[in-house]
Amino acid sequence: MSKNEYLFSPQRRRGNTAVHGENLCESLCNLCVSVVKMFSLLAILTFSACSSISNENRTKITFWHGMESGINNKVLQAKIDEFNARHPDILIDAQVYGAADQLGPKLDAAVAGKTPPDLLWWSPAFFPKYADAGVLKNIDEFLTHDVRNDVYDYLWELGSFQGKIYVTPFSANNLGVYYNKQMLNEVGITQPPQTWDEFKDAAKKLTRNGVFGFQVPIGTSEWTVWTWQCFLWQAGGELLTLDKTQAAFNSPAGVAALDFWKSLSDEKVANFSETDAGYKTDNILSNRIAMTINGPWNYADLKSQTNIGVFALPKKDRAATNIGGESLFLFKTNERRERAAWEFMKFLMSADFQVDWAMNTGYLPVSKSAANSPRYQEFLQANPFIKAYNDQMPSGKTRPSIPQYPALSQTLGKYLEAALYGKLSSKEALDKAAAEVNALLK
Repeated sequence: MSKNEYLFSPQRRRGNTAVHGENLCESLCNLCVSVVKMFSLLAILTFSACSSISNENRTKITFWHGMESGINNKVLQAKIDEFNARHPDILIDAQVYGAADQLGPKLDAAVAGKTPPDLLWWSPAFFPKYADAGVLKNIDEFLTHDVRNDVYDYLWELGSFQGKIYVTPFSANNLGVYYNKQMLNEVGITQPPQTWDEFKDAAKKLTRNGVFGFQVPIGTSEWTVWTWQCFLWQAGGELLTLDKTQAAFNSPAGVAALDFWKSLSDEKVANFSETDAGYKTDNILSNRIAMTINGPWNYADLKSQTNIGVFALPKKDRAATNIGGESLFLFKTNERRERAAWEFMKFLMSADFQVDWAMNTGYLPVSKSAANSPRYQEFLQANPFIKAYNDQMPSGKTRPSIPQYPALSQTLGKYLEAALYGKLSSKEALDKAAAEVNALLK
């Protein structure tokens, strides 16, 4: 059994002369018209034939993505259509795979059946597993200095495994707090809470008339784990040891971070989100909660909601947010398809795409040329919703690039949920999670 199978099994004379002359001219004209028509028809038929041949010869690239926002989907498809028009030899075929948190089993089955997409849009946290299995293309041979130097270094770090780059950034984001402006004004909160204590105090004031001050993410999915890591870092903790061989989250900082979430729920100043769907905006838009953690990607849907604002995550020992976004995984096929896919990957990293994408969706640019462009800077000044996330980037941290991360996340999520439901203490939950994670890391 191969390593891959092992990892992914589960288109009148004088008058007559004049008359004859007129007839001759008319005949000639008719002949010319017929000839023109004939050549026009021939041209159309030839063009149609060539178009058909051209379409057949285009290199088709299957592109899976999980864009759930209808507006964002339209923006992306418009840019894909633009790329396809500019590249008559390449055809990008975009297919929506559904919720990103549920992709794992579907992708594993496609990889095991040797039918993965050419390109995949997904969180960079999950690529090392596939790079380690040997099914991803190392893109170092495609990278030029201008592309590499324009994209932020930490995004290349996110896409690196064992010294090689396997994925390219598509977009960047981080986590902040959405809040209901009117609700905060009504209870006299004029400045966003900056510390955990201030945040809990605000949640207490905002919990009234059937409205909860905050929403705690619940469930075993990556969303819960990804969000909780921010509080772990804020308390001074780390997910793993420096050499990434042992769990480090079962520390006093980890216990403090989980205890803080539990206290918000236990003191009934926060409710739980829909299971494994803490990223949904339904509760804050329907005025059932006053604050919730979320990202800039909902900008297109929320920009008409003038009552929703954003502030940075509160801090304990230090400020911290989790830098996310999606990357592009290039699966191994053949040289022609890989190079065609690379053209599209370059297009998506370009300032032209990144500025348009950021301004229309709320995601943050991955390149310096896009972020520093006058057009984007003007946009930031006019949009405090996005500026709040942009200003947080310096305090951002990232998840570890290790093959075991998907399993680590699932394990930690299981025990975070158990603690939040009161089945285990924070210390017990994190110690049990650490024991299982350490076994995974070995």
